Amino acid sequence: CLSRGLGDVYKRQVLQVLAIATHPVFLPIFSLLVYAPLVAYHGPSIKILAAIWVAFVYLILPLIFLKVVRKVDFNTPGLEGRKSIYKTYTINNAGFIAVNIFVFSEYVSFFIGFFFLHLLLWFLIFIELKASWHAAAWSFLVFAGLLILYRYQMAGLDMKVFAAFVILLLVCATRYFQKAHSLFELGMGVAVGAITSSIILFF
Repeated sequence: CLSRGLGDVYKRQVLQVLAIATHPVFLPIFSLLVYAPLVAYHGPSIKILAAIWVAFVYLILPLIFLKVVRKVDFNTPGLEGRKSIYKTYTINNAGFIAVNIFVFSEYVSFFIGFFFLHLLLWFLIFIELKASWHAAAWSFLVFAGLLILYRYQMAGLDMKVFAAFVILLLVCATRYFQKAHSLFELGMGVAVGAITSSIILFF
């Protein structure tokens, strides 16, 4: 019984680490899986500055606002907590669209798509439908990668898209076994990501 209990604790810890490591707030970093070839011509200095700026504005500031001001529990956010999260990142992505017109124009379509992803998740919460944010983000990246591959036919990009797909499966399994989402909620998340990624075709 003791060994089984320790095994359950270890399993929960592993699942929690995986959930944190694949969290949607890190998606601008994970996007380099498929976007790195598009921004390869930028010098290292602008990439370092962009990474610092993204970490501060996309990750640190929203998390401080949501945790300190809105008192959102990221482990188990209720409907109101999810409304705050999606509203914050909808506004945040709108800002990133404007800035990247002048900095990384290749990323404009990414943030337009991600803007609509959070807007759709926000709408679903208002009608009390909970879709998996994790699944939506990784589905978005997979389908965005497929669209970029279709448009540019870049060598080696197919394997990176496949890696993102494997991570999507891992994310869905992790969130299911954590009992964070039902299969329906995970499916809704995948659908949201797939639908909003299609915007990339038009930019």
